Amino acid sequence: MMFSMLDEPSPPPELPLGNLLPLRLKNLLENNGIYTVEAAFRAYPVQLLKLPGMGISRFKQLERILFPGENFTPRRVHPPIPQAPGSSFNGVLSPGTVQALARGGITTVEQLRAATRKDLLAIKALGPTKLREIEKALYSGVISSS
Repeated sequence: MMFSMLDEPSPPPELPLGNLLPLRLKNLLENNGIYTVEAAFRAYPVQLLKLPGMGISRFKQLERILFPGENFTPRRVHPPIPQAPGSSFNGVLSPGTVQALARGGITTVEQLRAATRKDLLAIKALGPTKLREIEKALYSGVISSS
């Protein structure tokens, strides 16, 4: 007896998120590649908590809708470390200092070396403490042109 592909049972179709979730929560999941309820179940709980934009309150909202009766409580959810896209100071200086420099248009060592102390202090949220951090990194060789 010969079996064809038509004789094989097909898996049930996956249920799309559709109107099950509030629009913001649905968009957050879909922007991160989760389009079906089954995909959300596969990602629950750890992968869902790691999604950018998924805070604990959104996670709890999702849990109430898709996982009634479940109550996952993480020990500690660490927020992602903010970075400035294209900055060569990411991971070298504190995130707040990197963000302040980026807001001031400084993302490279050359731009930083060309800026005067007065230019740096004119940048919003870049005060004496962050300036000391920058100077310490520059003079200790942590930030170099190479």
